[in-house]
Amino acid sequence: MALMVENDRGGLGRCTPWIVSLGCAAALAGLPSQASSLSAVRPLLLHCFRAAHAPSCEQALLLTETLQRRAGAQDRYPCQTLLLGLQAEVVMVQLDVARGEEAFETLRESEQLCSGL
Repeated sequence: MALMVENDRGGLGRCTPWIVSLGCAAALAGLPSQASSLSAVRPLLLHCFRAAHAPSCEQALLLTETLQRRAGAQDRYPCQTLLLGLQAEVVMVQLDVARGEEAFETLRESEQLCSGL
């Protein structure tokens, strides 16, 4: 059995029970399929980093996934790499192994390198 969900290009994609990507999870959770920019995700990231607020961390992770995929599609690999690092910072918070100020530094670097994404 597969679930059909709309992808970020307006087409339909399949989510199987065996392989559920972050994009499928976002669609199933009713989250926007596209984050407009990193500045739109910033409040979620800050709440995640400061308070380890689980729902903020989850939404930030899913929306940052959309952004890093967009960066890759635009051949903006340095930006994509930083966004993957930002996702890793969120996962570290979720695992209760937050890296403190380093997470905020990753966010600042991502905002600089990924402007206009």
